[in-house]
Amino acid sequence: MNWRITVASLALVSACSLAYLHTPAEACLHPAAEFKYPIKAGSQRGLVMFHGGKQHLVVAPGYKVDGVPAAKIKNDAIEGLTSLAMIIPVPNLPESYAEADGKLFDELDEFTEAAEVENTNRARRGAKGLADSPSEDDQDGATFYESVKAGAYTIQPIKASGEKGGIELNAWLSNNGFGAIGNDLLNYYMENKFYWLAVKLNAERGLPVSGNLKPLHLTVETEKPFFPLKIRAGEGEFDAELWVICTEKIDLDKTKAFGLQTVEQRDNMFYQKNRTTKPESLPQPAKALWDKFEMLKSPAEINCYRFYGAGLNKGGSLAKLEKDLTFEFKK
Repeated sequence: MNWRITVASLALVSACSLAYLHTPAEACLHPAAEFKYPIKAGSQRGLVMFHGGKQHLVVAPGYKVDGVPAAKIKNDAIEGLTSLAMIIPVPNLPESYAEADGKLFDELDEFTEAAEVENTNRARRGAKGLADSPSEDDQDGATFYESVKAGAYTIQPIKASGEKGGIELNAWLSNNGFGAIGNDLLNYYMENKFYWLAVKLNAERGLPVSGNLKPLHLTVETEKPFFPLKIRAGEGEFDAELWVICTEKIDLDKTKAFGLQTVEQRDNMFYQKNRTTKPESLPQPAKALWDKFEMLKSPAEINCYRFYGAGLNKGGSLAKLEKDLTFEFKK
């Protein structure tokens, strides 16, 4: 059972930004204060698996570290880079938290690889998400739920309501190594009654120089599949790959407005393998997640979309989004 503490006054991969600890966090993935080398955003990967009002959200943030002397790198680990902190907004309090299989994205990569169109004459191819939270969570202030461990991740779920809640949330985040959230993003997510997951990743021997982190898996109730993209408005440009697996057909024109494209939209001389598939044909790590929808009748066929995002947030474009990334279905 979750316990909660409402704080009266206290003096965050989607998926999140990479920055110094002392930089205000529009979205955040921060090293410990004593780590002095520059960290930049690396390629980001994510999986959205949606069925019957539930979503598996898997985030694998990446990073690049500049200027680290060779003497500081041992066994592919960076000495002194022992922790990172990030914030993930979600429409409901997650039902479960876990580390995902490290092979998940590599196997999805192969399963959905691009293939060249053989016939060149072929026609060109062109939470309870925002529902009201329980009344006890609508009080003016910040509510801190029981922290959760998931492998090397420690997650602190938080709900903030009203002006007082925003102040308390930002104070706690700043005091705990996450940095404050900018007012526009803070107001957007609070108005839509999102929860905040303050996530810390710890590695005593140092995090990998490759910048590849083991994915974090969350299970969340939501009316439509979502991915926390707007939260990263405070960082520079970054590239991303995102897989969406669901029973419905996605409206790709609306997804394109967020800067995400399928391989066919990028180059109509190619197509994605296994766009339509069977649940049992998914790569084993992905199938294991789908099988967690055990209380729901599994369809005979599902859709597996692979989206590419190149240079996302160019010119700070994510800050201009009226809403966060929600995948709309064809009617």
